[in-house]
Amino acid sequence: MSSHDASGQMEPAGDPGPDLTDIASLARAVCGSAFALVHRPGAPLSGLVPPGLSPRDVAALGHLAGAAALVVPDLTRDRRTADLSAVTGPPALRFYAGIALPGLDGRPFGTLCVLDPEARPEGLTVREAEGLAALARQAARDLRLARALAEARADRDDLRSITEAAPALIAALDRDEVCRFANGNFARWFGFAPHEVVGRPLRAIVGEAFYAARQPLLARAFAGETVSFESPHPDADGRHALVRYVPHRGPDGAVADLHFLGVDVTADKEARAALADSALKFRAIAESLPQMVWSTLPDGYHDYYNTRWYEFTGMPEGSTDGEGWNAIFHPDEQPEAWRRWRHSLATGELYEIEYRLRRHDGVYRWVLGRAMPIRDPATGAIERWFGTCTDIDDQVRARETLAQRREALEAEVADRTAALAEANARLTAEIEERARIEEALRQSQKMEAVGQLTGGIAHDFNNLLTGIVGSLDLMQARINEGRTQNLTRYAGLAMASAQRAAALTHRLLAFARRQPLEARAVDVNRLVSSMDELLRRTLGERVQLEVVVAGGLWLTLCDPNQLENAILNLAINARDAMPEGGRLTIETANAHLDDSYVSSEIGVRAGQYVCICVSDTGSGMPPEVIARAFDPFFTTKPMGEGTGLGLSMIYGFAKQSDGHVRIYSEVGAGTTVKLYLPRHRGRIADEPAPQTGLPVPRAEHGETVLVVEDDATVRALIGETLTELGYRVIEAPDGPTGLRLLEAPGRIDLVVTDVGLPGLNGRRMIDEALAARPGLRVLFITGYAENAAFGNGHLSPGMRMITKPFAIDAFAAKVRAMIEPGLD
Repeated sequence: MSSHDASGQMEPAGDPGPDLTDIASLARAVCGSAFALVHRPGAPLSGLVPPGLSPRDVAALGHLAGAAALVVPDLTRDRRTADLSAVTGPPALRFYAGIALPGLDGRPFGTLCVLDPEARPEGLTVREAEGLAALARQAARDLRLARALAEARADRDDLRSITEAAPALIAALDRDEVCRFANGNFARWFGFAPHEVVGRPLRAIVGEAFYAARQPLLARAFAGETVSFESPHPDADGRHALVRYVPHRGPDGAVADLHFLGVDVTADKEARAALADSALKFRAIAESLPQMVWSTLPDGYHDYYNTRWYEFTGMPEGSTDGEGWNAIFHPDEQPEAWRRWRHSLATGELYEIEYRLRRHDGVYRWVLGRAMPIRDPATGAIERWFGTCTDIDDQVRARETLAQRREALEAEVADRTAALAEANARLTAEIEERARIEEALRQSQKMEAVGQLTGGIAHDFNNLLTGIVGSLDLMQARINEGRTQNLTRYAGLAMASAQRAAALTHRLLAFARRQPLEARAVDVNRLVSSMDELLRRTLGERVQLEVVVAGGLWLTLCDPNQLENAILNLAINARDAMPEGGRLTIETANAHLDDSYVSSEIGVRAGQYVCICVSDTGSGMPPEVIARAFDPFFTTKPMGEGTGLGLSMIYGFAKQSDGHVRIYSEVGAGTTVKLYLPRHRGRIADEPAPQTGLPVPRAEHGETVLVVEDDATVRALIGETLTELGYRVIEAPDGPTGLRLLEAPGRIDLVVTDVGLPGLNGRRMIDEALAARPGLRVLFITGYAENAAFGNGHLSPGMRMITKPFAIDAFAAKVRAMIEPGLD
């Protein structure tokens, strides 16, 4: 809330102003009333106030007052006041007299009033009314005076704030050279606090030496002259101030005092010195350059050329400033040069162009004109342009000569190119003929390798088929004659040959890296230790076996059965290389194959491996045998004593397991084979021991098995086997048929499917069927595992694999284990 001051302006709300209690007390005494008060809207009441008088009643009573004293003899009888709470209730006021406090513009800004609980029909006497009016005028004068004093204090405070904020030295000296005002910068410049300077003579502030130097300047200033000079700091610390003595005249026109103004120009002096030094260096560099150097203002106005320019053009100094250089500029290049120059001025981009300038002898020579802008580091605004003109007339003429020679050369090259094209055609024909001959040779070598491979396979398989076919022929003859003796023996011979054929197939698949591997975490130390008895039985008494296992050996991820087979094959090879006996050592160790090692090995990755090292003291191998040791059907053993697939199988197993195998051997010094398998950071899972001699498990709850197999014979055998075991069998000849059966409703407890189905293979069929049957259990049958079918080589939960050929009891046990809850 606010009120008007004496000039009609609003006073700040809450401003208490002067204490008018004495005015109110005098009014109470003059009028003989119980209460008297001064009311100003927005300010506290002054005087003796009736108890319980509300602000609303005070405002209502204040509005009654006018320029002359207004008297209400009985408040209860006046319609303007009869309903006031101060009248109808406590303090039960009855008498009121009030007068407005006049402002200079005639508008009131408060009220002086007297109140009494007793009615006064006679009102105020003339003397009481005059006294009340006089007191009102006094109160108005007091308020105006307080306001003027407050404004003066505010002006003084504003002046102090301005001078303290100004980056200057400000002071005022009277005629006696005594400082009567100083800001903080002035005081600190001379080593004083602001309150220590005011009232002190200038001589005492600046010191005798400084005062002596300034006394003539002070005399000139007090004489009415404004004096300016540059002054060093009293401490001679390198700082300087630009000082002005400004005389201030009084009402009589005489100089009453001096105003002291000073600005610290130390930074400006240093900047000017640095600029002068920079300009000196620029001129020294510009004059030392062999090029013509020039500079312009930001708008492109040329204001500097070095001596080389004037020597080249022969123009008088200063005659080419601005656009005067246009006179020596070849007319043909002027439009393009001006276009580029205006573009650079507008965008700040680098200026570069070739044009001709007239030399002092009147000859036009080609020059390369370049200019770049120099920008303000803070704002990025262009401050100047610096440019050069380099005489390139010799280069331009050489370039023209070179262009002429190039045309002649291109014609000569065209002739030579035609001749070379003809020669190249002949050479291409010869290369194609040579490539045809080399391809024929490679094909011949490939057919020789295929012949060796198929010959070895045919030899071994013909031997095995002879045993199978011969046994079956004898069984057929005995059955036709009605004789049953020896049937079991002939069946056993056929089964043995078939199992040997299956083993040969597995070796071929291992060599081709297509055998199905059931990889799991393997503790190689435990596996090697478990083979101790088998190895000793295989090696015989002449060979001494030594097993050295490493402490803290890492786990590896591989098929443990294939690893056992690989170690057994290496042991047998070592035994055969030591016909007179010897020592076989099997060691395990952690190994790291670094980049330098694998750089010389194809398909081997650097990293951590588990190493199984098998060493013998046998006859060893020459380098040419080592080079072919992993070739299929290559063997140094006599005919019929080896297939030549043992080391091939080990090589294929190692590569399929992401490992590596290496042979070290010397004739007469024995052989060492190192098998590297990658480290596995998972945990090992204990495998239940296989149970033998148990009856073939049968169906227990009428389970349904879907058999998907494209080979009708195999499909029929599997179906009959499962049917005899009590299962309900559904057969499908291909993947699409199997998928339709799986997507149809109905019970299917297990799917037995071949992996290598034509078209939609077994794995893709199962992947698509899982959307309809997410909990589906699957037994895959495979002759070899394709990477495309099994991704990273691991099967999902609820999926298992069995390899062809398989025993019926093993197949039945696997089916039962997958169907029976808790066995999978």
